[in-house]
Amino acid sequence: MILGDLLNTITCGASAVLGTGLKGCRPFFKKVTAIWLTPAGFEFDSTLAFDEDYINTLKAAGNLIVIKGVRTFTDNSGEDNIDELEDGTKQVARLGLYEFALAFVNGLYYHSALHSLNSFGNYDVTFIDRDGNILATEAASGQMKGLTAGMIQGMKFSWATDTQGQREGLGVQLLERAELDSDFLLIQGSQLDFDANKVEGINEVKLEWTVAPADAATTVSIKATRKQDGAAFTGLAAANWLFKNNGASEVVTGDDSATAGTYVLTVGAMSTNDVIEASIFDTGNIEVVTLVGDQYKSNTLTATTV
Repeated sequence: MILGDLLNTITCGASAVLGTGLKGCRPFFKKVTAIWLTPAGFEFDSTLAFDEDYINTLKAAGNLIVIKGVRTFTDNSGEDNIDELEDGTKQVARLGLYEFALAFVNGLYYHSALHSLNSFGNYDVTFIDRDGNILATEAASGQMKGLTAGMIQGMKFSWATDTQGQREGLGVQLLERAELDSDFLLIQGSQLDFDANKVEGINEVKLEWTVAPADAATTVSIKATRKQDGAAFTGLAAANWLFKNNGASEVVTGDDSATAGTYVLTVGAMSTNDVIEASIFDTGNIEVVTLVGDQYKSNTLTATTV
């Protein structure tokens, strides 16, 4: 379904209060189980179908980071500051900002990945609950955007004990109170043809030369492993390699049929002091490869031939 047709907004105005009636099915937002991070100010395109293909396109383009598997979601929001005058009259001096602590049990590598997100003002945050409902806000253009975040900070490592396992955490503070109090947008999971909770993040692949590129050589050998568990990364076709010699892309052939995860690629003859680059990519020069429904991105290998 087109995104613009999915959005459920609340209308507020200075001269009228709307929405206090209880007719119809009441939507509730339940425990948060995932968040999506988008670049600050990024707007979802309301003219496009809001489906898994669109979400995967955003991930591949670097416009959406999936943080899933939230086990505990703690509200650490600041209290409203109420000023009381001498005669007992009260007024709001300052509204507390929303702040949350998210805990995960996704492993050591996930702890490192969370800390790579440490920033202030770099991201907007969209919340997903256990029913696949999506909570965001409305941009000035009328399109959906994530809630404006200030601090995003990986939390300290929680060591395993005899009674509990290792945990990882992420702290998130929202800067604009009104985005959630009055300008929220809600997409109910029942309206979608995919489960937002099942959207996966991008997996990381580590590449390394097994033999340094050399003068006059016509092949390169690259070992590819999944960074999550160190297992051999297989399944890449020759077309999934982006190989450059002095900045010029080359068409390569080859595979990892001899040793799983070690790709021997045939390239044009290299010369001394050539600058060589290699990484994985997909059609459209997107540096994310989709294999069996999962997405992968690698580092870019560089070398100067000797």
